[in-house]
Amino acid sequence: MDGEEDGDGDGEEEGMDDESEDVSDLDVLNYALTLEHLEAAYYDEFLEEYSEHDVERSAAARVFADPGSRFGTYQRIETVRNHEEAHVEALTATIEDLGGEPVESLEYDFPYESVEEFAELSATIEAVGVSAYASAAPLIDSDDVLAAALSIHSVEARHTAYFRVLNTTSPFPNAFDPARSMDEVVEIASQFIVGMDGDRATQGFSVHLENVSEPGTIDSDRAMGVVPLSPPVWAVFTGENPAFVVGEDANAGTEIVAEDGFPAELAGIVADAESVSMSGVAPSPGGSLEAPALGPGESVEFSFDASPGDMLTVETMFVQSNDWFYGFDGLELFDEDEPLEGDVTDHLGLYDVGTEEDTAPGTGEFQKPVQDPEAMDVGPGEDEPIQLAEERHPDFDIPDASEVIEVTVIPE
Repeated sequence: MDGEEDGDGDGEEEGMDDESEDVSDLDVLNYALTLEHLEAAYYDEFLEEYSEHDVERSAAARVFADPGSRFGTYQRIETVRNHEEAHVEALTATIEDLGGEPVESLEYDFPYESVEEFAELSATIEAVGVSAYASAAPLIDSDDVLAAALSIHSVEARHTAYFRVLNTTSPFPNAFDPARSMDEVVEIASQFIVGMDGDRATQGFSVHLENVSEPGTIDSDRAMGVVPLSPPVWAVFTGENPAFVVGEDANAGTEIVAEDGFPAELAGIVADAESVSMSGVAPSPGGSLEAPALGPGESVEFSFDASPGDMLTVETMFVQSNDWFYGFDGLELFDEDEPLEGDVTDHLGLYDVGTEEDTAPGTGEFQKPVQDPEAMDVGPGEDEPIQLAEERHPDFDIPDASEVIEVTVIPE
């Protein structure tokens, strides 16, 4: 899909031709087998650590109102694990039939500490697998091998869709999925393989995000003047921020976060971005990805791995507004090789997304606290690029970020 983004399909096709000169069918099969080993081990480890009861009580399973779907979540994860093991067996047999030596399973380390974090990571891992098969398929010479690879590719896509549903994100957010190169996939997968970090060292991080607003933080009787926050969407990326760009129009996901606090659309957009290595949504303390909002004194945490050069973006709605959100334009996670640590609240911006006409915080009839909780896109619209709220509205009384939110980064 790189060619499509550039407006010219020739660049991607030429790159694939260059790569295919040095890559045999056995190379592609062992590349796929490496990923399938990783996925099989990933699900097997989870099923050993967590019981059916643990999964059924999780926020991930509670996204299903239907009891059959909720109480079948553990069994569906077992099915996914069985699929990955079947893929390992099929690829191993094919490599041996072609006279090759199948790669072995390795030692892995997966950064999740709850069922919810597992569901977030699963969506990322499966999406990487889908993009890997999409880019590797054109490199295969044998029609039989190609057919087998495509039959696995479609199953991996279904896995991705299922785990996106567990994260309350769209199972099919885009008309086209990215195709990551072998180098890109290996770089992402290497962070889970012990002793195989590629050219970049990986570092574990956790992020603690707390609502520190108090009654009277804003000059309004609405909600006693506190500022609720929506479940934050986060992503680790390189290059341009996949969530928002200051001075440009907002994508659909950022618009929905800023206007209504719902994270699903944006979570799907960043998960599919080629520049993103890990992403997710941090559920509210009540276990919900969509509601209720994060209230005063409440906090969430999320974890990820990153490497020098990686940046973090976060989006959470300033709920006492028409269309504002707190976000990192691109928080650098390393100073050279030294990991970032400590309170990073002063790096946050409060942005006006520019899609609804604004009234001062805690006022007017079209801000989220006085709307139907399920309503979306309510209020007079406008068409402006993303801009810092204080720059667009210098006459509004806007609290400092540190009066509303506190974000701490902790290297692990």
